[in-house]
Amino acid sequence: MKRFMEPKSVAIIGSSRDTGEWSFNILEHLLTYGYQGKLYPVNPNASEILGLKSYASVSEITSDIDLAIISTPRVLTPQLVKECSKHGIHAITVIGQGFNDASDSQGKQLQKEIDDVIKNSQTRVLGPNTLGTANAYINFSSSFSKIRLEKNHIGLICQTGVFFVGFAEVALTGKGIDLGNACDINFVDGLEYFEQDAETKAVALHIEGTKDTSRLIDIAKRITPKKPLIVLKTGKGQQAARAAKSHTGSLTGSHEIWSTALKQAGVIQASDLEELIDLTRAFSILPLMKNQKVGVATISGGLGIITLDGCQNSGLEIGKLSPETQEKIEAISPQWLKVGNPVDFWPTVMASPTPMESLIGILETLLADRKLDAVMLIIGSFNEKWDTALCQSLNGLATAHPDKPLTTCIYGPYGDEAIKGLQAAGKVAAYPTPERAIRALARLYEYSQLQNRL
Repeated sequence: MKRFMEPKSVAIIGSSRDTGEWSFNILEHLLTYGYQGKLYPVNPNASEILGLKSYASVSEITSDIDLAIISTPRVLTPQLVKECSKHGIHAITVIGQGFNDASDSQGKQLQKEIDDVIKNSQTRVLGPNTLGTANAYINFSSSFSKIRLEKNHIGLICQTGVFFVGFAEVALTGKGIDLGNACDINFVDGLEYFEQDAETKAVALHIEGTKDTSRLIDIAKRITPKKPLIVLKTGKGQQAARAAKSHTGSLTGSHEIWSTALKQAGVIQASDLEELIDLTRAFSILPLMKNQKVGVATISGGLGIITLDGCQNSGLEIGKLSPETQEKIEAISPQWLKVGNPVDFWPTVMASPTPMESLIGILETLLADRKLDAVMLIIGSFNEKWDTALCQSLNGLATAHPDKPLTTCIYGPYGDEAIKGLQAAGKVAAYPTPERAIRALARLYEYSQLQNRL
């Protein structure tokens, strides 16, 4: 898998001479990312592409090649896989569609030809119908769509390229594998790589189906005591299962059986795409929540009540403040304000000559309270200057308290940018609603309890 994930040399077969936004030029993207490995474009109709020598075939390349990316019409692919294998290229990504995912017999026949080439050989194939692999740590991606590479601690294994493109809240491709049709390289191969990868703290999986469920569950059982696996299993209903079969040729299986098997393996199951994104962010950034009690500081009494409901629905508790915490917060609050948990800090901040310092002092006090196992801040986004100062202060608090999860709900006109900024800093998990923040904390607690049982 290191040849796919950490290639030092890449041959791009079918390398395009077109450039620009709609060219889908893999070579151009790699040069833009700043990939430092050797690049060998292969195109019989060009002698040079983007300043690099182009080869008529891989057999003309005299250097060792770690990875070949085949991006050609499907009818050419089996022969090109054969040429790569004969030339000693043992890792091949097949980008094109129209194999087992096709409705015609030719696609199935072309897939069989690829299978016959690699059978009993050292050659491994990723795809077809894939964006391939991505590794932000070496500025690499085989995707024909330009993606957002971000050095985070997230490992991704998926069966659709949409996860590679990413979402507004987070880029999932710290390191990623799009299995596509998974004719050869599969979930087990990907998990074995991420199991050993020191830069990956949490693994997100999007599963439509797989041909070897038992091996997947076995390796999941081995990994979950060490690293959280967050799974979104799709194709739950009959219509969705049929669509998955058409999309990647996957065998989906019974939703009930999948759910039970994943639970027994210690996997965290996301109910939908939003939760997969939220949980992946939390598990890649935050320490585990060892007990159930949450401390909340809120600028809004109404959102504080919503948080109380969210805790009750998620199995968490709003913890009772220690006497020391109660005393410190009361000392800086208006006398008429009844201090409890959630802490309504708006009257205190409004009366303070240094509002930011007062807010950070309250959060510091909550984080230091041994009776609380996590702290959540609910705050509005007022302006860019305020948000910048707040994000810096929150990152400092999280660094000073590395064993206690700090999460925040940020609403308002600048909220999205503040959330992205905190995510990029990798210390505080931020969400647009309190329910999403509470749900993430609840799953951190769930996983810590699971670890105790494994």
